Amino acid sequence: MINKRKAPRRPRSGVEELRNRLAAAEEALRALRAGEVDALVVTGAGDAHVITLQGAELPYRILLDQMYAGAVTLTLDGVIVYCNRPFADIVRTPLALCRFVPSGEQRALAALVERATRERVQGDLAGRAGDGTPVPITVTFAPLRLEGNAAVKGVIGVVVDATERKRQEDLRNRLFQEVMTAQEDERRRIARELHDETGQSLTALLVGLRTLEGSRTMAEAVKLARRLRGIAAHTLDEVGRLSRGLHPSILDDVGLVAAVTRQGQEVAQVHGIAVDVRIEGLDAEPLSPLLQSTVYRVVQEALTNVVKHADARSVSVRLVRDQATVELRVQDDGTGFEPGNGRHLGLQGMQERAVLVGGSVEVESLPGAGATITARFPVRGA
Repeated sequence: MINKRKAPRRPRSGVEELRNRLAAAEEALRALRAGEVDALVVTGAGDAHVITLQGAELPYRILLDQMYAGAVTLTLDGVIVYCNRPFADIVRTPLALCRFVPSGEQRALAALVERATRERVQGDLAGRAGDGTPVPITVTFAPLRLEGNAAVKGVIGVVVDATERKRQEDLRNRLFQEVMTAQEDERRRIARELHDETGQSLTALLVGLRTLEGSRTMAEAVKLARRLRGIAAHTLDEVGRLSRGLHPSILDDVGLVAAVTRQGQEVAQVHGIAVDVRIEGLDAEPLSPLLQSTVYRVVQEALTNVVKHADARSVSVRLVRDQATVELRVQDDGTGFEPGNGRHLGLQGMQERAVLVGGSVEVESLPGAGATITARFPVRGA
């Protein structure tokens, strides 16, 4: 007969302890998965380490929003950079973006937010500052998803002040409209001059040639031919003037330096004004055709203003180029004027030309003290 020894029974209290430990482990694992744990304390030989989990600040944000008291974060000068929902309830100011959007834009804002629960969206809205001032804004919304969870928890957004962009767009549109208007005005002017001047001259030539055919004597024919030659020469001059008005061919023939110099010489010879032209730095890399044409036109307009309005005895033209900029300065000793009194004297045309190539025009003048026009053009921007 063999005696078998029975294994000793574990006390019931030990089983219960194991069950409790297992339940605690399962609860800890669930809490980790749910994002309810801020940190873990790991004990080792002689020390302990605290490991902070990513996203641990989320429970605190939830806590701040659920607490009874208002909570705020302030800058040193007292500006609120964060507040919780109870604070908004206390001051009776809803934390809603729609508060800063006029009623006419509410539907557009709601549509953007609704789309942002599915995809990234962007749109322009007419915002409103706290004092009621209208502010154009560009908003970008995207769905908010927590890490490891595909469910959309909210919408995150970026709001940008679009005032400067809108100003630039309005300026570009205005300049485009003015360019188109100027083109139509120029076409009408050329058509009128072709009809009034060139057309009449050609008609006179045609009539004269018919008369020449019926000449009875050689002397009469020679006299009429001389008159017709004068009409042809005048017509040729008019066509050349129109051609130069359409495009300064002198730039193609002799370049900007020679063209500006010749322009100054013509003003001096025709109008008896002492013109001093000095040009520096334009012997290097040639400027773009558009920039050359713009600089020449501004010089032309500035000298025309001096001749028509300044009653000046002398004028200086300085044209200087460095690596980044071309600077033009036209200064006269004439009667001067008040820049803000509404007398544009062609200044608007110069400013519009300069802006189209990224440049600017400044005017300095006082009655009786002459005038200085300074134009700057970016070399690469053109």
